[in-house]
Amino acid sequence: MRANLPHKKTACLLALGLCVAPVIAQEVGSSAEPSAVEVFNKINDIKVLAQKAALPSLVGDEKFVLRESWWGGNIEPGKAKLHQVQLFKRNSYRFWLAVPDRRAGLNLNVYDSTGQLVKTELSEIDGSNIVTLQVSPEATGIYFVRISLKTTIEIPQDYAVIYAYR
Repeated sequence: MRANLPHKKTACLLALGLCVAPVIAQEVGSSAEPSAVEVFNKINDIKVLAQKAALPSLVGDEKFVLRESWWGGNIEPGKAKLHQVQLFKRNSYRFWLAVPDRRAGLNLNVYDSTGQLVKTELSEIDGSNIVTLQVSPEATGIYFVRISLKTTIEIPQDYAVIYAYR
């Protein structure tokens, strides 16, 4: 059985190489569109903005614990996006939404599974390109984080949403 192990590794590496090769070929091309890696890196930089804003909440006696899951993408002014999340009764949660442009007006809300707005505390951090809200759900269940841009700017924004619990 040991003799077959190198063949399994080789097969895995070949399969991985076949999956990676098209991505590399797309990056080398002279397309005017940004590559998937470039888009990810740009959104990841915005995620770092949100994480820096979250740092004060992640230390101390009543600290929040940052979740590994997060959301990112691109949103147009006047449009909204929903992100589904499982929240638990007796926990408090904190969400941070960040975009690169300080002129962008941000909305961040939480809705329950029936579509009802959940009571939260919203505040701006470091200008208007980062907002945070805190919520303590009354019941365990599926909730929706709604993000939107006010029409204070005309340029679509890349965004990142991170969250923590305690």
